[in-house]
Amino acid sequence: MDESQNKLVLIITPHIKGGPWQWGADLVSELNKAKEFKAKHVFTVKDKLLSPFEFKSDLIHTTNPLAWSVLFRPLILTIHGRIYGLFWKFFYRLGYFRASAVTVPSEFLKGSLGIKKAVVIPNAIDVSKFKETVLTEREFFNILTVTKFWFPGKAQGLFELAQVIFNLAKDFDKRINWRIVGSGPLLENIKKSVAMLERHKNLTVQWFGFDIPQKYFSDSDIFAYFSHEDNMPIAVMEAMASGLPVITNKVGAVAEIIDNGKDGFIASNQNDYQNILLKLMNDFGLRKEIGAAARQKIKNKFCWEVVLPKWIELYKKFLK
Repeated sequence: MDESQNKLVLIITPHIKGGPWQWGADLVSELNKAKEFKAKHVFTVKDKLLSPFEFKSDLIHTTNPLAWSVLFRPLILTIHGRIYGLFWKFFYRLGYFRASAVTVPSEFLKGSLGIKKAVVIPNAIDVSKFKETVLTEREFFNILTVTKFWFPGKAQGLFELAQVIFNLAKDFDKRINWRIVGSGPLLENIKKSVAMLERHKNLTVQWFGFDIPQKYFSDSDIFAYFSHEDNMPIAVMEAMASGLPVITNKVGAVAEIIDNGKDGFIASNQNDYQNILLKLMNDFGLRKEIGAAARQKIKNKFCWEVVLPKWIELYKKFLK
């Protein structure tokens, strides 16, 4: 048996089931399947308080800068997004110096945080969980948006996307169903703002709140995303894994995921966004081509088979 198979890695994430929690759960699952290490997901408050005293563990990998160990084990700190508030900025800065290594999922975040020593390991998608969408030509369009309403920049982005879609519908002769999946404290205010826009009779808007995005990929035609506050949006990557043509504004690290015009589209402004969206809606062949290329991009660069070895390599550096 490889000696590394006896090494226990603790993956510590928030207890709320969101992006970082899911990242940790998936990483633990993939590590245990690969059998390079034993991995354990730590996320409850009680387990996190006890984790520094988990004497059998050999390495701690955390998204929380407050994590520590009584035995001074190697500690890897992963940061998934911007840091808010002086309290957390102080402790993340402290975490930079205490950690054996700091990782981020994108070059964009590495630059915006100013962490020169950060190792870039991208987010990963389990492609097997996403059936390839079979795009068809029909007399209506299902446009899907998946986002969160916890941050003003995301909420404002959704409203600007609404302006684009509402304006486009005026000059489009087919029915458009715009479906929005996501929840958060800013949701109700945005729903009221969108309801005040002049809506053409061929456009319907449906709000589904918190739900599993996979339920909506299979009968969607286009995935539309717009945000002013993001790093490496998982929603975009999951839509690509499903073979949906994606259009987004230029935000965060989307340019590290999408090769504009080849496996998705990154619009430079609202007018550009509307023109690209209209082009996609009028060209079935282009939708199929972009959707297929998007799924292949995720398989080639952002699936766990590609990303997991990067984590294993990093762990082995500290577990010789």
